[in-house]
Amino acid sequence: MDKYTACVWPRLEPFLIGVLPATPPSKFSMHYLRKMACYVRTRDGCFPRLGWHMWRHIACGKLQLAEELAWLYFETFDLLMPRSAEQRLEWAEALSQCHTPKELDRQRCKLSVDTLQFLLFLYLQQLNRISLRTSLIGEEWPSPRARSPSSSSERDTKINSQNKNWDDQAHLTFIQTHLAELLELLVEPGQLSSSGQVLRDSQLTSEALESLSLLLEGSVSHSRTVYPIHKLLSRSPLQSQAGFSKLSRSYSLQQFQGFLHQALCLNPFGISTCSQSGKKLAWALQVEGTLKKAKIFRNTHMAPPGSRLLLMSQVCKQTLAKDSEKLNNANIKLHRCSEAFIYLLSPLRSVTLDKCRNSTVVLGPVGTSVHIQSCENVRVVCVAGRLTVGGSSHCTIHALTPTRPLLLPGNVSLTMGPFHTHYPTLEDHMASVGLAVLPNLWDQPLLFGAEGSATDTGCYRIQPPSEFYPLVIPFQMEGDNCEIPWGLPADYQKAIESREKAIEDWQKTVKEAHLNKVQRRQFQALVEQKFHEWLLETGQRRELDSLLPPAHTPSTSVDQWPSSHTSNSGQNIVFFEEKNFKGRRYECDSDCSDFHAYLSCCNSIRVESGAWVVYERPNYTGNRYLLTRGEYPEYLGWMGLNDCLSSCKLIRFTSGMQYKVQLYDKPDFTGQAIESIEDCPSVLERFRLREVHSCKVLDGYWIFYEHPNYRGHQYFLEKGNYRKPVDWGAVCPTVQSFRRFTE
Repeated sequence: MDKYTACVWPRLEPFLIGVLPATPPSKFSMHYLRKMACYVRTRDGCFPRLGWHMWRHIACGKLQLAEELAWLYFETFDLLMPRSAEQRLEWAEALSQCHTPKELDRQRCKLSVDTLQFLLFLYLQQLNRISLRTSLIGEEWPSPRARSPSSSSERDTKINSQNKNWDDQAHLTFIQTHLAELLELLVEPGQLSSSGQVLRDSQLTSEALESLSLLLEGSVSHSRTVYPIHKLLSRSPLQSQAGFSKLSRSYSLQQFQGFLHQALCLNPFGISTCSQSGKKLAWALQVEGTLKKAKIFRNTHMAPPGSRLLLMSQVCKQTLAKDSEKLNNANIKLHRCSEAFIYLLSPLRSVTLDKCRNSTVVLGPVGTSVHIQSCENVRVVCVAGRLTVGGSSHCTIHALTPTRPLLLPGNVSLTMGPFHTHYPTLEDHMASVGLAVLPNLWDQPLLFGAEGSATDTGCYRIQPPSEFYPLVIPFQMEGDNCEIPWGLPADYQKAIESREKAIEDWQKTVKEAHLNKVQRRQFQALVEQKFHEWLLETGQRRELDSLLPPAHTPSTSVDQWPSSHTSNSGQNIVFFEEKNFKGRRYECDSDCSDFHAYLSCCNSIRVESGAWVVYERPNYTGNRYLLTRGEYPEYLGWMGLNDCLSSCKLIRFTSGMQYKVQLYDKPDFTGQAIESIEDCPSVLERFRLREVHSCKVLDGYWIFYEHPNYRGHQYFLEKGNYRKPVDWGAVCPTVQSFRRFTE
């Protein structure tokens, strides 16, 4: 019989997508669901399919739920069902044609669900209760919680921050603990006692077993083929073990329950197995100065549909962008990512952001749900079947969703804005997961409380048009889309047009001012300085820095830089007007105080040998950039703010070169002074110096960095006196690390 040993486990999606990560209404207890199970079998239009009209009657009339909450659960269950993309697009089109509440209700009444599966779905909502026993029968004895009660909102926030939707061990425990009650919901009323209890000789019909396939699946003898529970038990040896009677065409409930208890095991495609033995992906980089290493695992190469997982943990201080088949229809979890820019531009099944902070996440269309949990200062851009936010603060969500965004307890200072970006294959990806442009309810969030919808709207705001800016995805992709296909809401489009008009007027004013050459350069320097200040204030500089290829980022260690010769022979740098080394070129083998007359701009550079400092303006002035041997196909490669370069200087090393620098915390070499002859990864930790306002380079070449551990914007300093930060090309006195630039 070993050949027919069965392994059965809880399916992931009913818990991950179907269970709302919040406290369920008290009326979803077994007491009320048992009554509902009997009621639906005795009323027309309730069994075997339950329509919206009858569910609304039961939910609002019998269970005393608000109508919007009743629709929330009905709609969530339908989202879980395996419908084709074409069917979902047809449903979305029908909803978009409804212009009055009456028309909308008439359309909703066309939707029906499997009655028994819906009962199981409602029971699953108990997963995120603090204590199922306490919620059903109350406290038997005084407890510490009873002596110091917390408000319902505090309890809801705690549940939301500790929800079990991804916890496959919790799923297994839940099924094992509550298997008897789950099966009881599937038993016909005639097999229950007068008190509503299951009789010992109760039977489970084949139809009821098929409904149980919502929750359970399995395989035979650890086979790679996965079957729903009703198809798994179609094999005769397993039918016998499960108590199947050919005469009654049903299963003995007692024997079937014993069979499941013996066969139940942990989901082999769950998050536990994926994190332990899933295939690792080297998508993320280990950033210098971060203690924790990014981890990315997937099981998409082996898991069946619905169990495809990709886990991304601790992606920090970098940009990660992927459009990969490995992501297609996968359930994604982003865990503890910080100061990162993540672009996952593929059609996805579901996405969860858990404990992320100070990051931007741009997602391809998500067929089911996007859940943002316990996040801080995160910007999320998504098209999704449902959006849920709980226990998060100061987050901005730009969404396109056909359902009302669900705001769970514990949120603070959320901002809701319209979806505001595009990429070439966006429309194709939306069609593949069944998401349409309309309806779009991004600005109609539903606040979810302990017993239904809440009325406090203080946790969120709708983004004012004056604060709205479109998002440009900074990558080249193949496809047809070149703009947001559905446009923007009128107020937001008007704000953008007004801003564009102001820019045109400003450019016209500058042109009509007829500035001379010196004035133009002064004006350009001022604009660039203000732009750089804006980049720093808004955090955009960090995103630009993270887009640079690793070989050219300022965090590259000195040991990895190619060495240069002590003499000038063979040192060479070539400037090109166009990107990717095209257009007019100018070649230098020594210092050049002004090559602007030869090139109108510079968009790419090839350093054939040596180390060079290039300057934005003639006579070695303006912003400066350090370049070592290599290729820079565009000006972002050397962290340039624009395509303006006018002079360059070769760095000359001498044998036995000494290194010494003096730093001051006040301008003009005043205030606290420190002196160093070696590298310093953290100025604050070593010298207790928060800012550097002036410095003297007494010997050698030095590089200043904005952030600790030689990260962020870099500034090259040669021998000389620097009375203020602008003298070394900075707009602020932030210097958090520095080191020698050696041969």
